[in-house]
Amino acid sequence: MTGKTVHITEYKEDIMSKDSYDLIVVGAGSGGCAISKVAAEKGLKVLLMDKRKKEEIGDKLTFDTILPNAFTTLGIPFPEGKEFDMKMTKLRVFSPNRRYFFDATIDATLTHRHLLGQRLLKCALYAGTELMPDVDVTGPVIKDGFVVGVQYKASDGNTAEVRAKVVCDSSGIRAVVRDKLPKEIYNGEKLVREDTVVAYREVRDLLGTCFHSPDHDFPGWYCILQNHGYFWVVPENKTQANIGCGIPLFADNPTPEKLTEDYLNETEHVALYGKTAYAKGTGPTPRIPMRADQPMLVANGLVLVGEAGWQVATNSGFGVQGSIVAGKLAAETIADAIRNKDVSKKGLWKYNVAWKREQGAIRAFADGLRFLVQNLTHDELNILIRTKLLGGQEFGNLWSDRTFRYSFKDMVVKFFCGIGHIPLLLKLFSAYRLCVKLEEVYRAFPNTVDGFEAWNDKRKATYKKLFQVANINRELSA
Repeated sequence: MTGKTVHITEYKEDIMSKDSYDLIVVGAGSGGCAISKVAAEKGLKVLLMDKRKKEEIGDKLTFDTILPNAFTTLGIPFPEGKEFDMKMTKLRVFSPNRRYFFDATIDATLTHRHLLGQRLLKCALYAGTELMPDVDVTGPVIKDGFVVGVQYKASDGNTAEVRAKVVCDSSGIRAVVRDKLPKEIYNGEKLVREDTVVAYREVRDLLGTCFHSPDHDFPGWYCILQNHGYFWVVPENKTQANIGCGIPLFADNPTPEKLTEDYLNETEHVALYGKTAYAKGTGPTPRIPMRADQPMLVANGLVLVGEAGWQVATNSGFGVQGSIVAGKLAAETIADAIRNKDVSKKGLWKYNVAWKREQGAIRAFADGLRFLVQNLTHDELNILIRTKLLGGQEFGNLWSDRTFRYSFKDMVVKFFCGIGHIPLLLKLFSAYRLCVKLEEVYRAFPNTVDGFEAWNDKRKATYKKLFQVANINRELSA
């Protein structure tokens, strides 16, 4: 860091008077567009930067699955016309051996991601956001312990910087601002390989159906739990299917491309799916951070939104809903902080609190069950689904961004279902109790920065107990 030493109170006044923008948003994904829209509506001068050309923003290989409250949160209409693919009401989950399954009730929308992304961008621009497309943000600008802007490279190769009172890193898992900050400003956790999911999918003709593959009219997903992640088949339209998987980077895992190829080449599938892949690949976001959010979502002059803050649903990998909620919360906090002339970590802390006590708590609960399920053997998963120890209650709630509580009756029923597998039953119950504890820890997130370290110690201790129950030999952070 360079420049004269200035007291934080003096520096806050300095940045309030000299910056070109109130807010710079790096990344025009769903979270970046959401924070830009809400902040601009609150009268802030907002610059939205993205490495893609304007017409490419929102582009994705196939549809995206989005919960309804993503649209109500942002105050925009639900998808319709070409933007709307399908209403999802059911999730069918199969055991690894594909012999057993359960159904979960879901309320979600399968949406054309590019058209939705363009609509979100238009909402942000209509609100008054300024767009700077086709630029590569290379890192933060720092002054006296504050993030005061970003450096970028334009499409012509020239480099420059732009400044603001607050910077939002919503650049995805790359986190181009967050990961280039010195530890004195931001000291977050590092993603463990096993918590990094790589996705791949293909769109092919759906020529028939089998026990573990849907017909054209199935209103949702077919999922097969396997390889520490899941394989899916989803009707893309009346004639095609989306076939693929999200697989974490465990050392013993095949690549998702290999897993998909092997599935399609199985004897019973050769005649089931067409030979032509109309679309295939990873899309613009091949890697997904499958973790409860970063413990710290703010720093002096900085907020994290979306995958940069690990705000992805920890069981499904859905990212749009969490990013939009986070963007709205962050924008509201930033507007208050600028009005109060305090964009320090303390001044932005309210965003941390609002996220952690609601969406963060839900994701922490789900994260606990993810750790358990992800580290069970295929044989153990077969037993859990065959005996109904794991089923629609759990997955229906978690895929809908809700937690749940087992009633006394639930516990009794599960006990008798799993009476022949007591060690596995006890592991499930013990992990469930720690999931509840994680949720409670998050809902008690401190009101002030001073309480953070004590809170984080409780969080880490709870995860450590969860790892012991699940027989996981690993650390929480890389």
